Amino acid sequence: MLKVVVKTFIMLLLSSLSLCAAAHTPVAARARSASPERVELSDNWTLSSAAKMSVDGDVLSLPNYDAAAWYKVRRMPATVLEILRESGVYRDLYVGKNLRDQVPQDLYQRDWWYRTQFTAPEGRKTYLLGFPGINYRADIWLNGRLVADREQAVGMYAAHQFDVTPLIRPGQPNVLAVRVIPERALQDVDGVELADSWNDWINWDYLGLPPPNGDSDRRGTSFVPDRNAGIWKPVYLKALGDVELGSATVNSELPLPRTDSARLTIRADVHNYSPRRTRGVLRATITRPDNATVHLEQAVVLAPGENTQVTFTPDQFAQLTFQHPDLWWPYTMGQPTLHNLRLEFRVDNQLSDARELRFGIRTVTQHRDEGFSGDGGDFFLQVNGKKFPVRGAAYTPDLLFKYDPDRETAILQYAKDLGLNMLRLEGKLASERLVEKADELGIPLMAGWMCCNQWEKWEQWNAEDQRVAMESMRSQIQLLRAHASAFVWANGSDGLPPPAIRARYRSILDELHWQNAAVDTASRQTRDNDGISQWDGIDMAGPYTWRPPTYWFSRRYGATWGASAEQGSNEQIPPFASLRKFIPPDDLWPINDTWSFHAGAQYKNAALLSAQRSIGMRYGASDSAEMFAAKAQLAQYEATRAQFESFAAAGWDSHKMTIYWMLNSHWPSFFGQLFDYYLRPGGAYFGAKKGLRPLSVVFDSYARDNGNSARISVVNQSPSDERDLRVRVRVYDTQGNLQTDGTAEHINVSAGGAVDAITLPRGLAKSPVFFVRCQLTRPSGEVVAENVYWQSQQPDDVGDPDNDRAFDSTQESWADMTALNYMPRVPLDITAHRQSTPGSVVIRLHNPTHNVAFFERAEIMSTRDGDEILPVEYDDNYVTVFPGETVEMRGNATGSPANWVRVTGHNTSATTVAIE
Repeated sequence: MLKVVVKTFIMLLLSSLSLCAAAHTPVAARARSASPERVELSDNWTLSSAAKMSVDGDVLSLPNYDAAAWYKVRRMPATVLEILRESGVYRDLYVGKNLRDQVPQDLYQRDWWYRTQFTAPEGRKTYLLGFPGINYRADIWLNGRLVADREQAVGMYAAHQFDVTPLIRPGQPNVLAVRVIPERALQDVDGVELADSWNDWINWDYLGLPPPNGDSDRRGTSFVPDRNAGIWKPVYLKALGDVELGSATVNSELPLPRTDSARLTIRADVHNYSPRRTRGVLRATITRPDNATVHLEQAVVLAPGENTQVTFTPDQFAQLTFQHPDLWWPYTMGQPTLHNLRLEFRVDNQLSDARELRFGIRTVTQHRDEGFSGDGGDFFLQVNGKKFPVRGAAYTPDLLFKYDPDRETAILQYAKDLGLNMLRLEGKLASERLVEKADELGIPLMAGWMCCNQWEKWEQWNAEDQRVAMESMRSQIQLLRAHASAFVWANGSDGLPPPAIRARYRSILDELHWQNAAVDTASRQTRDNDGISQWDGIDMAGPYTWRPPTYWFSRRYGATWGASAEQGSNEQIPPFASLRKFIPPDDLWPINDTWSFHAGAQYKNAALLSAQRSIGMRYGASDSAEMFAAKAQLAQYEATRAQFESFAAAGWDSHKMTIYWMLNSHWPSFFGQLFDYYLRPGGAYFGAKKGLRPLSVVFDSYARDNGNSARISVVNQSPSDERDLRVRVRVYDTQGNLQTDGTAEHINVSAGGAVDAITLPRGLAKSPVFFVRCQLTRPSGEVVAENVYWQSQQPDDVGDPDNDRAFDSTQESWADMTALNYMPRVPLDITAHRQSTPGSVVIRLHNPTHNVAFFERAEIMSTRDGDEILPVEYDDNYVTVFPGETVEMRGNATGSPANWVRVTGHNTSATTVAIE
């Protein structure tokens, strides 16, 4: 019996020990086998002013702290002022002067607490907190303990990651509290810290306050009231094993000019967070577009805490030499084909961390031509060995850096709809999601630091600025380098960094294996601080004000050739439907200080002097905001079309790069834009779209040969040769009478080329204003392109090129377009039909009269009296319908049900019809 009892006792003891072990074993097992996670901490955030707090982060970051009275954050990431706006503290911030009058202008002098609670995944060995974007400094607390202070977490563009493994409570509530310290003024009103500003873009001190440093050409503080303080990029928690996979990239090498093979090199950063020597395997799997896969692996030994880079080269791994690769092209040149890479780091055959990215196989090279003035020549790019004429525009996020992925997508879709093939980010470096979308769409990017603030006040930099600048540079290059769309990095914008700074920037590019173009400045610099000649072949030609079509075609002025990072007008008037959204009714007319509040900071741009002069001198005086905005669309259409058309018609040798200033607007404003803040396309948009068409017929507005004759040319901006085309040119007077009709047959034009087709003498029409109608057709009769130009018998003369002043529209003489105001009224027959694709509509405009229906704008709407559905795309708009003819337009609006179409023209009344 004793033996039985003892045996039973032993069995119970073993069973107890087994149960005890079982209670602990799953944690260890899960630690070995649980998949790594990257969790975005986007929920449960609140915000409060630090001035209201009597306790610090050690208390605020505990679960029992009551934050019920704090502002609830609707969506993270979000800056302080964006959260206050969403919370209803300040309303209609973008209307009138509310941003100045409602908001205390010293918000940036206050600190702010962000707080959230989250549950961390269980069973991982390492927990990392990632902050890719805090502006500007932060004290970071987790579960009552300080993670990093404001000396460590500093820099708007410096990404930060912290090992919080000892502080995390797996499977339990964790509380994160972040005290944000906004950017502070250090030297003067523009010399603060290395964040970002809105210099030149906003004009909030125009109304009576003195300009910085007494400089009459510099108006505005260039900051929003909170100075964009806050957590402006997503916060992440990474839960993984002992070893983390950090930044990774794939570089490709083509045997140019051949592209029949490609050598790939994979680089990945790995970090051992274990206190032990760790052996593991890094596995890489590339999935090609045809779903074929390439598998690689490499044994890795890491010392305790070691951070290193693991490289797979084609010399080591023959499978990294691809035969007949699918290349990534800008969408204007081909398909933007992407490959998938999955990286896994395994320890004891258990997954420690994984990372996925998409990359493109392509080679971007930068060059200089011989130039026109012996100054080293103009900058240009080649992609996969082919010339890449850049036709781009400058992108901006929302004024409060509002995180809005849908808006980012809409803006990129607009860029592609326009025909633009590059976007420039001058500072205000975007979310990685925007870059990923650019990869998909085939839209190259030019990124870099911005002008006119602390980023270019190198003489003021202290030791911390030096450190923050280099950490910021490293963070941004690590983010961009893996992306196929990342084409150009600019170390400076308007200025040239000193030699020591340039050298440090360049060393980071080299260290991180940046395989794309890089320039030290995006503006012509003849001498650096040491008197050494320095120029990267890129200018900023402006002229930042309106210019007539003849200006762009004349090739007499500096802005009409070369390579430019900024071209266009700083003054763009949105359509009236948008104008009345942000200018209060009592301030709509005449133009006044409320308009100026939404303009640029440069003095003449701020008062919209050039816009008022050019529109008034050309199209006559306006007696309402609606009339002024309508005439503005005419002026902006013709000028923007001519700018892009002239560069294409002049050919590769003359103009290799233009970046229109700008693509979109940061808030409802009159600052340079191809479409406005509400995503409403106006005259500039559709003019640019005409000028950027792959295949077009172009009229040069009698810009050369003393204005006695005009050149009609066929322009091919597509990647394919075109043959046997036909050009037809007709001239009409304002009454709709045909004055002349000419053709040219059997025209061939090579890819990227332009050929003259017809010479058109002056004097063919007798009316003060006349229309030149150009059509391009194929032998089948298919109309490939049509352009309608309106011309005055009185020519434009901008004057001597030496007097071509930026920020100012002055001319020796102005074309007189006022006869357009007296054209006969034309009633149109309008029908609209729904297509099978949701939101797609075909609009037909028939002109039953003997007169011309000029500049007809169609809008797709949900309700009869409502606003246009936005965003929206049309194949054409602001069209002209000649006597007895019918014009067909196609539109696509998916944001709301498309039920109605409204058509308004220069000499037709607004008409609304139901979509059938």
